[in-house]
Amino acid sequence: MTDGEPRIGIVGSGIAGLRAANAILKCKVDARIVIFGDETHRTYNRPGLTKKRYPVSDALEMTIAEDLKVNGAENNALTWRLGTKVETADLRNRVLRLSTGETFEYDRLVIAAGVRPRTSAEGNRECAFHTHRTLRDLGDAQYMHNQLQTSEKVTIVGAGFVACELASLAKEYGCEVLMLEALRCGPFESVLGKRISIALARWVVQNGVTFLTGDSARELLCDRTVVSARDVSASEASNLESPSDRSLFVEAIGSVPNVEWLRGNGLDLSDGVRVDEHMRVSQCEDVFAAGDIARYPDPWMAGNHTRMEFWKNAIDTGDLAGRSLASSLGYDAKISQIGYFPSIATEVFGLRIQVAGNPKISDSMEIICGDLDQLDHGVLVAFLREGVTVGAAYMDKGARLNSTYIALLKSLKAR
Repeated sequence: MTDGEPRIGIVGSGIAGLRAANAILKCKVDARIVIFGDETHRTYNRPGLTKKRYPVSDALEMTIAEDLKVNGAENNALTWRLGTKVETADLRNRVLRLSTGETFEYDRLVIAAGVRPRTSAEGNRECAFHTHRTLRDLGDAQYMHNQLQTSEKVTIVGAGFVACELASLAKEYGCEVLMLEALRCGPFESVLGKRISIALARWVVQNGVTFLTGDSARELLCDRTVVSARDVSASEASNLESPSDRSLFVEAIGSVPNVEWLRGNGLDLSDGVRVDEHMRVSQCEDVFAAGDIARYPDPWMAGNHTRMEFWKNAIDTGDLAGRSLASSLGYDAKISQIGYFPSIATEVFGLRIQVAGNPKISDSMEIICGDLDQLDHGVLVAFLREGVTVGAAYMDKGARLNSTYIALLKSLKAR
């Protein structure tokens, strides 16, 4: 241990990293805890980036950051190295190499580096017709909110949670919204299945969005490799719209785990970082992982590993990683196997959507209450596997079926 006390490095300043740090502190570990973050802001409520309309402001990024602060982020018992990227890691020798040129030697490490948005083109190729953007951090949110206040038309590629929340927000700002989903029938199909996805697509259309799927969507996808601004000749450029006239083109087509800095250490990085049921990285007794990047044994399906990108997942796995790390140093910490109970809630055009359990592993679904043609009147759905309830979804504009939903949640059983 360095200088007589352990040095704990946490790579990632999101909620998973913060919860891991706080869990370590609660176990009264006598150590120096250093959190490394690419961004210049301390931990904030990342899901909130698409949930609220903001007024015009020269300090919009700071306004959003202040609005989305989370408890514990101001903890000065932690050393914060913000705006500092971890370039590479030597796990054998317990050394991190930083973007500042420094190195950091650690005794224990928590990997909470999260994910980044997936894009349709490599690099930063920018086309002449659209302003291409993704939404992940406060800088992206500042740009997006500013643009939505001035844009007449917004094209959103994808139909997941970020895409749908952003479409709802864009309509609040008064934009004309086009959504393109080339691979599926509608929103959240990979989670809730085709029937509910189609019903949600109808809901989106009813609220003024042009929603195209399949070939109709594919025809309007932008190929930046063909019309990259760098490749357009001078004569062609004179016939194109000016950059200020380009419409906003947002890609919300999934994410990629930030694992590149871990290469060369013999880890399984095929989909995030593989860990055991205590969030310990395989083959590394002194390294743990948490949050979006961690792929852990699925408590809902034996023999399977899962990786989830929900806020509650980051909280739960961060807590467990911190407690497991404290235990590895000999401190009294209540550790258990991962028994994560997935849950997420969002709102799309006033429709509250709540999902719990793991609908993805179901082999059938049952509508407990309501009608998929009238989502705003309340619909409650149970997802079953071999007759056992493994997931639930509740859609409503109010809370008519809330007590029934809570009763259904109590019947969920991890397999």
